[in-house]
Amino acid sequence: MRIILGVSGGIAAYKAAFLASRLVQQGHEVQVIMTASATKFVQPLTFSSLTQRTVALSSDADPIGPLGHVSLAHWAEALLYAPVTADLLARSASGRSDDLLGLVYLGFDGPKLFAPAMEAEMWAHPAVARNVAQLRRDGVVFVGPKYGRMASGRTGEGRLAEPDEIMDALVAIRTPKDLQGRSILVTAGATWEYFDPVRLLTNPSTGTIGLLLARQALHRGASVNLVVGPGVEVNSPGLADARIRRAVSGQDMLAACLDCLDSVDVVVATAAVSDFRPKEVLPLKAHKEDIGLVWEMERTPDVLRELVRHKQKTTKVIGFAAETDNLVQSGQRKLREKGLDWVVANPVGFDLGFANLPYHATIIGPRGVEALVEGKEATAKAILDRVADPIVTV
Repeated sequence: MRIILGVSGGIAAYKAAFLASRLVQQGHEVQVIMTASATKFVQPLTFSSLTQRTVALSSDADPIGPLGHVSLAHWAEALLYAPVTADLLARSASGRSDDLLGLVYLGFDGPKLFAPAMEAEMWAHPAVARNVAQLRRDGVVFVGPKYGRMASGRTGEGRLAEPDEIMDALVAIRTPKDLQGRSILVTAGATWEYFDPVRLLTNPSTGTIGLLLARQALHRGASVNLVVGPGVEVNSPGLADARIRRAVSGQDMLAACLDCLDSVDVVVATAAVSDFRPKEVLPLKAHKEDIGLVWEMERTPDVLRELVRHKQKTTKVIGFAAETDNLVQSGQRKLREKGLDWVVANPVGFDLGFANLPYHATIIGPRGVEALVEGKEATAKAILDRVADPIVTV
């Protein structure tokens, strides 16, 4: 993506350097425009070194040449201003074009993202609020500011959003909202079945594919219920709008899913729910010399089967099959026996499938194998493409 990164004057300008670096590392082309006051906080050489592009500083001496603001506005695919000061908010809201940032803003017809940073009292001022409201009406999307400690030493709402949060918001505004109005339930991670307070039965699932699905679904406009197993990290900027519930055991996960099942029209069950649990759970730690080599087990609830049994007639259910062999046959059997709409079958092993290990998947529908997908990001996209496409036979 071709991105204009506009940097205005404020102590948070140094964070824009980290942001520029991250954007370039992800393969984006970044053209930095700085206000004169921004150069007092960070040298233009910093940004040109990070982006390998000359920093644009004024409307009559920018890297594109005469009428460069026009070329820049047409070159860019997204406009990202960070940090945005109260002054830049006022000038943008009133349509002033007395510097290069203002000229490019007026000439750019595409997604605009502003990340404000200022003292909390300034952000709360009615004049700033009016400018923000006007810019929102004009189509600008805001990320932050966040609550925290600021340059003055005071604490409040005015801190620049972190680079990861800004980058996630940038992805979101560039993503078509083809799942707008859809409600999706995603399960993610492993479950824990305790023998006693310190011993449990689980599996290596980290919930990565489920979190990717939830994040992409939110970017595409869906509302998301996310049920996660213990240990799954959900403090990600991209999941801020998800309704998150935590579950420990398979029974907990079933209860959490049933609680919101009637309000969703798609279920994507990526969670690796333990198939068995100890028949007896000891209230106190058992010392190893008191434990025999046999511990009686019983089956856990079949979460996927129960969700299919209790769902609304029109709700689509997508299951996952992690297999070490007979991938397609096992996936087709699961599709048939559990009454699913799709199955995503992925091979697993000691060095395959889990966490950040190599991953690929086969998407199976009623007519057989529909797609072979490499990587978890691509798998999540392929699943949601099917959810979004009303023509796909399910």
